Amino acid sequence: FPKNHAPVAKVRLAAEEMYKLYMEFDNPTVEMFGKRRSVQGMAIHGDTAFVLYHSGVAGAYDLVSRDPKPIGVFKLGSYCKNEEDKRYDNHSNDAMFGATMPGEDFPLMYVTAGNSGDADEKGWLAYCAVKQIRLKDGVYSAETVQRIYYKPTEKDGTKFEIPGWGWPASLVDVKNGFFYLHSARFRTKREMYRPDNEYIVTKFRLPDPSEGDVTFTADDILDQFFLPFNAFATQGGTIYEDKLYYSFGFGREDTPDALNVIDLNEKKYALCEDLSTAPFFDQEVECVAFYKGKMLINTQKQKIYEREAFDFR
Repeated sequence: FPKNHAPVAKVRLAAEEMYKLYMEFDNPTVEMFGKRRSVQGMAIHGDTAFVLYHSGVAGAYDLVSRDPKPIGVFKLGSYCKNEEDKRYDNHSNDAMFGATMPGEDFPLMYVTAGNSGDADEKGWLAYCAVKQIRLKDGVYSAETVQRIYYKPTEKDGTKFEIPGWGWPASLVDVKNGFFYLHSARFRTKREMYRPDNEYIVTKFRLPDPSEGDVTFTADDILDQFFLPFNAFATQGGTIYEDKLYYSFGFGREDTPDALNVIDLNEKKYALCEDLSTAPFFDQEVECVAFYKGKMLINTQKQKIYEREAFDFR
């Protein structure tokens, strides 16, 4: 079992005080499909939280009124629920906003699509689907304007290691113009634990949407670093002010929730937070985003929690 780092133990009992319930939200997939689809990624723009659901459905929620009912529900351009091959489902595991293109009201949304660690002729099935959200006459839409793939080749393991076991999260650093993959050497489920596992952060240039679909290989890696494996079950994350925030866990005693904050400049953990106590001890965290300087984290139980500002001193 991976031992927690000292910063985790230090804040272990503080989670209940640090995290407060911000709002609850309705899951629109029940009404859409007659069956609930799981809560996944979350990204925030302005006063609106966009919560994603398995297969590529998005619900827009007003963070000011905190009304649980969505102000808009729509399918992403990469929506996919493939009954014949579930590996191609859009799990929407992670989401975050990037830059705003000229003439657009919403920034680009980067969504980790796919539902498997396998690969096909294009690359890993877990790819980045870049969306342009629009709002016209009160109706939201999300066009896929670019796809970013990573394709394993014989050059993996030469200058840089392959950026994970096959299902990385895609994140963007708009300020500095970089695209990151966050993953691990091996699966991060508890039953698949290996003592030689590590988390891997791999850096690429951030492609311009005008390039169309982009396929990265080992030749395109700019930098890469490794971090101790200290939490099971990768969920979702974001990049904010030169730090990568990533959530973990299933909200169970054997797979507790956690948050790692990675300093991308120093290439090390800035903070490792144990979320196994209330309010997360029985909730599966899903993704994180920032709103007015504070971190929000959504859960499978359709709740959003707010954390006070971080102090990394």
